Amino acid sequence: MADQRPRRKRSFLVKLKDKYRLSLVNESSFEERMSFRLSRMNVILLTIALFTLHGALVTALIVFTPLKRHIPGYSDQKTKLNAYRATLIADSLQGALTIRDLYIANLRNVLSGELPADSATLFKTITAPPSAEDLRPSKADSLLREQVKRDEAYSVNEQADVVSERSGLSGIFFFSPLRGVVTETFDRKQDHFGIDIVTKADEAVKACLEGTVVLSSWTSDGGYVLHVQHAMDLVSVYKHNAVLLRKEGDRVRAGEAIAIVGNSGELTTGPHLHFELWHRGEPVDPQTYMVFK
Repeated sequence: MADQRPRRKRSFLVKLKDKYRLSLVNESSFEERMSFRLSRMNVILLTIALFTLHGALVTALIVFTPLKRHIPGYSDQKTKLNAYRATLIADSLQGALTIRDLYIANLRNVLSGELPADSATLFKTITAPPSAEDLRPSKADSLLREQVKRDEAYSVNEQADVVSERSGLSGIFFFSPLRGVVTETFDRKQDHFGIDIVTKADEAVKACLEGTVVLSSWTSDGGYVLHVQHAMDLVSVYKHNAVLLRKEGDRVRAGEAIAIVGNSGELTTGPHLHFELWHRGEPVDPQTYMVFK
C-alpha cells in the first residue's frame, strides 16, 4: 500500500542546494565522456560571474580603445578644441558677411541715386598755392599751444618701463584671467603658491598680461598647464585646463583667451583654474593685484 502521508514543502533556498548531474554522452555508443555536478545555486553564480566579466570586457574595450569615439554623445579634448575653433571661424565669417552686405547695399544705393556720391568730390579744386597768411596759426591754435606749454613746464615724464620698474607690480595693470569664486587663497606655508578660482564649465581663461607662451603641456598633477613669460621677470601659470588654445612660442595679448577651464590632472576635485603669479623667481599673491569677482 502506497504511503499516503503528505509531502512537506521544501523552501526555495533548500531547493537551490539540490545537486544535479550534467552528463555529456556519445550519441552513437552511449559512452559518458564528461559529467558535472551542479546545483541551481552554482548555475546562478556562474551566470552572474560571466555577465560581470562580459561587462568588464566591454567597458575596457570602450574606455581604452578608439572605439569610444563612435559612441553617440561622446566627445574628447580634440573634438572640443575643433568645435571651439569652428565657432570662432564661423563668427569671423558672419562678421565678414555682414560687412559685405552693408557694402553692397550702400553701393546699390549710390548707383541708383538714392545716396549722394563721395563727399570728397564736392570740394573745389585748389588752383592757387597757399600764401603765408594761410599758413599762419589761428588764435585758438596759439592759445592751445600756450596752455600745453604751461602744463608741461614742470611735469616729469618717464618711460613706462622705468615707471613700472620703480613702482613695482602695483604700477602694472593686470587683466583678470577669470571671473568666479576664489575657493582657496595663496598660502606659502602650505606650499600653495597660487589661488583656485571656481566658475561655470567651458569658461575662457585669459592672459593677465602681454607675453610669450613658454610652456604648453600636460602634467600628471596639474593637467593641461600653460606658462606665460611677461616683462619685468613676471611669469603667470594656469593649471587644470580642459583645452589649451596656445602653444609654446606664441605671443599673447592681455585679455586674450589662451585656454578653457577644466578639471584635468590629479590634484583637482572639480572644474576650476589654479592661477599663480611669479616675480623674479618668487611667488606673489595674485589677489593683491587683481580682482576675480
